[in-house]
Amino acid sequence: MSRLEEQAKKSGIAWMVLSATAYSMFTIFGKNVLEELDAVDVLVWRFLLAVPLAWAVVVVRARLGGPGPFSVAWLPRFTAGVLFGGVAWLAFAGLDQLPGALYIVIIYTYPAMVAVGATLLGRPAGRHVWIAVFITLVGIALTVPEVLDGAGGATVAGLLFTLGNALTYAAYVIYSERLVADGGDGLVASAWSLTGSLAFAVVAAAFSWPFEAPSSAGGYGSAIGLAAVSTVLASMAFFLGVRRLGPSSAALVATTEPVLTLVWVVLILNESLEPVQLSGAALVIVGVLWSQRAPRTQPTRA
Repeated sequence: MSRLEEQAKKSGIAWMVLSATAYSMFTIFGKNVLEELDAVDVLVWRFLLAVPLAWAVVVVRARLGGPGPFSVAWLPRFTAGVLFGGVAWLAFAGLDQLPGALYIVIIYTYPAMVAVGATLLGRPAGRHVWIAVFITLVGIALTVPEVLDGAGGATVAGLLFTLGNALTYAAYVIYSERLVADGGDGLVASAWSLTGSLAFAVVAAAFSWPFEAPSSAGGYGSAIGLAAVSTVLASMAFFLGVRRLGPSSAALVATTEPVLTLVWVVLILNESLEPVQLSGAALVIVGVLWSQRAPRTQPTRA
């Protein structure tokens, strides 16, 4: 590996760690603002603040010689953003009715759903992925009893919303693979996708009018953090990391996110998990890591 390649790798790892850290704060910001607003209002505030910030980055880059707003096919990205808007609404609906620690464990069933979806579409996953699916499902089984018992404020509705969140996010990941294959600038694509998510949020708000605003400085601060840190910064740092590391290596670094989220939930929200649930959370994280390992290749015969 040359010196430039080594520097690019280190830079890529740094960007991916930043992205994972920013995404891991989603549960913290979301929980705080959900104390004052319902899921639809939080959804609107997230993208209402994120979209102008994302486009400001694109415009500044364009004036400095970077790609312009129409340097990518905008409609597929906008459509993907509409889908992601639904994903985000389910995320807030589930987070509103589950403890943050349980939410982050259950949402990480989505890699298993991606594997199943890819298989149904004619792209069967490798054996190591199915082993990861099994490990993940065992882990989630250890966390579900608290939901069914209603302990810690958990509800069956919260479980269903979060599983729906995982399912729709898996569909979004599978659909996004085609967009990545099309190429184009990732920051511009991100801005169009966030615009589609804002369109979804506005339509959802029309059905639950009146639209509410946070009632405290802390609520506004959490809404801004959700938009600036866990939306714009997270997605753009992810793009910069993927460009330097490649998708497989980037995905492996990104699996630090659930670990970081559980740390923040315990330290900041003062939540806790029972020993059996800690075991389940550990299995979910092991499953995610296992799904990202490179399968062993068979030696070829001369």
